[in-house]
Amino acid sequence: MRKLLLFSIGMMLALGGCAEEKPCIAEKGIVCYDEEAQQYQVEEGAKIRVMVENEAYGQALEELWNKEHPEQTDVIEPVVVQSFDAATWLGYKTDIALLWSNDAAQIINNFMPVQPELEAVIQEHAPRQFGELLNVNGLRYVPMSYYGLVFSTNMSMLSEMGYDVSDENGDGLADQFDSFEELMKLADEWGGQARTYHERQMEAVFPFAISELWASMVFLSADDFRFFASQDALISGMETEEFLETLKFLRAMGEHSWYLNREESAGEEQPAVSGVEDENSRNTDSELPVVDSESEVESEEFPPESSNVKESQDSSEEEEEIILPYQIKNDRAFDGGWLYDVYLEKLISPFSLVGTWMYYNQQEDIEQQDFYFSPMPSWKEKILSPLAKTKGYLLSAGTKYPSAANEVYRIIRSEAGIQAYIDTVDEIPAVTQVDRLENRPNLETEENEEGKESQTIKPYYLAFRNENQRQISYAFSFSQEESMVAFEKDPSVRGWDMLSEIGLIEIAQKVIKQEITPEEAQLELLENSENWMKPFKPVDEELE
Repeated sequence: MRKLLLFSIGMMLALGGCAEEKPCIAEKGIVCYDEEAQQYQVEEGAKIRVMVENEAYGQALEELWNKEHPEQTDVIEPVVVQSFDAATWLGYKTDIALLWSNDAAQIINNFMPVQPELEAVIQEHAPRQFGELLNVNGLRYVPMSYYGLVFSTNMSMLSEMGYDVSDENGDGLADQFDSFEELMKLADEWGGQARTYHERQMEAVFPFAISELWASMVFLSADDFRFFASQDALISGMETEEFLETLKFLRAMGEHSWYLNREESAGEEQPAVSGVEDENSRNTDSELPVVDSESEVESEEFPPESSNVKESQDSSEEEEEIILPYQIKNDRAFDGGWLYDVYLEKLISPFSLVGTWMYYNQQEDIEQQDFYFSPMPSWKEKILSPLAKTKGYLLSAGTKYPSAANEVYRIIRSEAGIQAYIDTVDEIPAVTQVDRLENRPNLETEENEEGKESQTIKPYYLAFRNENQRQISYAFSFSQEESMVAFEKDPSVRGWDMLSEIGLIEIAQKVIKQEITPEEAQLELLENSENWMKPFKPVDEELE
């Protein structure tokens, strides 16, 4: 049985229906939807208290309500809060809560699903992978904003270095560098040699950091792998071929020099090196690369100057996977590798991860650089997925005015409501199916030739604060969140809690350094996870 953290999902709140003999009237727990107006009726005397992030957004919601319901104004009562945790909502008990998803999971039985008509409309423009487990029995949680890391490319830097930065598909990635295979080729081209940009010491091609779980999770998402994707806390997914592929991706990351030599003095470059490493930078260049005889052929090309490749000794028709030796400069990924904020402040690399808490807009203006933000590059044609947190809205099951509450929720998630959120709240909005405001079609073109509305989803036409906000919002639609699935024997413990206690990061580092193979790492992690999960397994499994 699937359970949420701390509480299982409760039964849907029973709401009265509309009698056939008389028109539906919203009162005493009855929810009425006006299909012609596409609005919910409002109970007489209704007041809906809504948690908001600031006064400006609360005022904007009030104005939207009064515009759509001039016959019954001042229904919304905004409550400005600073914390979006379970304790805050339990203190206010507002009709509509704004919570981080993990806090919503702790008290989910206090909230009810939105009405079916509203669910269908909301899901057209809301990312579904966030709060997925909260919504298995109806749409309760709808994210409003994102918090986390996205990929970034310094287009100015690459352009000044002579690279093509065309982005024909508009995904925020330079088409020439939209995969890790292509980034690896660039790393090999640079060969770990010292470089400067605008008279500043560059540090890396891409400063990836494998030192703590949350930020490192993106590098464990190759081949679309997700921990606990089965929604069972006893099944981590580490037994799958997808997880083995993500370990092979980690090994491949270690084969290329992402970090650069430092110059001994400003403006003085170190002598050119042959191959990928100079012999003084590591004492293992004479080691032969490892060859995985059970792996399929890799089609990617490696630089012709790299001489550290072991020739296949297999006389069979199948070629063996070519594995390059570990590049010692990448040790910085484990010790002092967190250079994501320095990427913005000191222009130390053309690529990086950037957090929503960083001052990317200001640094872009200060440094006169064009930072693009995007989904992650792909690996073997599958996009990697960083972790993200969301906070979103929920309807209280204890509201006295459920019909009005659904109507407020409808306005919050409407096109005008999302635009109000963008205009007043300094966050990254969680919204999908978005087009630019200037692309909105004329009213007479919104109907098809027969005069009927198209069945395709109409995008929201939104004006973001700036291009960065638009790009980052789009990038997050490819992200993932921590799994909230918990153990049936102890719903206070999530399967995800295991990941920080089984040596996942340490073992991942060993794979990158080629101290163990991906297959060995998989077996070790499976053994560690089995031992960790023993107290949470059903009695019959423990006896086997």
